[in-house]
Amino acid sequence: MNMEIKIKFWGARGSFPSPREDTVRYGGHTSCVEIRSSDNDLVILDMGTGMIDLGRSMASESNPPTSAHAIISHYHWDHLFGFLGFNPLYNPDFTFNMYGKEDKMEPQEIIQYIQNHTFWPVDMSMLEANINLNDFPDHGLVIDDNISIQSSLHGHPNGANSYRINMHGKTIAYSTDCEHPVDKLNKNVIENARNSDILIHDAQYHSHELSKFRGWGHSSWEQAIEVAKLSNTKKLILFHHDPFRTDDELDEIQENAKKLFPDAIVAKQGMEIIL
Repeated sequence: MNMEIKIKFWGARGSFPSPREDTVRYGGHTSCVEIRSSDNDLVILDMGTGMIDLGRSMASESNPPTSAHAIISHYHWDHLFGFLGFNPLYNPDFTFNMYGKEDKMEPQEIIQYIQNHTFWPVDMSMLEANINLNDFPDHGLVIDDNISIQSSLHGHPNGANSYRINMHGKTIAYSTDCEHPVDKLNKNVIENARNSDILIHDAQYHSHELSKFRGWGHSSWEQAIEVAKLSNTKKLILFHHDPFRTDDELDEIQENAKKLFPDAIVAKQGMEIIL
């Protein structure tokens, strides 16, 4: 039986949520991508504010997943805050497995830190789901016979992980919050995306903006296209848009990107891709 995989973008914005009149079409939520097989396997890439809507949507499903594996590129706020509003965490029949980039703080400390009562009224004791918070294993993560995930490091303030998700014979590469070295591309990012079906890549800046934002930890959409070409990926999704980038500007980026890589598309909140 041919297994269908759905990729849905719940948040495609970078740095902080940007709900404005000029961001309605591409959305204002921060990074969160759902990968779902027709077996109801659920992998979540990053826990930005988009994850709140994913949780609400799951509540309306007739047969929602009973577990999720959330894979976190790094622990900056815009990739983390969705955890605070993810409804399934209140369901005692739900299992939530989080795997994040190894950091100076343990995953438990990080989540407790954002739940500090000075900032937030809900702590772990109020969440009823079975919650497992882990570092992403060095040797990769095998979820079952049909799903495995590998990681590699790339440049970002405090570092971030690229991930390569193999699910039912398809490969999805994810490299966000990635700053390539000056005048060359990060080899890890290219290898992570090698022969992938889909590459989701940071595209926060235009190439002419990179020198102004050196050290901020992001790529240009032109660099994302170069990675797609060099890695021989089939389809490129430009992701993690600058919070001030308007819908019209993102339309223009998509138009220019397609001239260089016809199978490039700018991620939109709510967009679904079926593999």
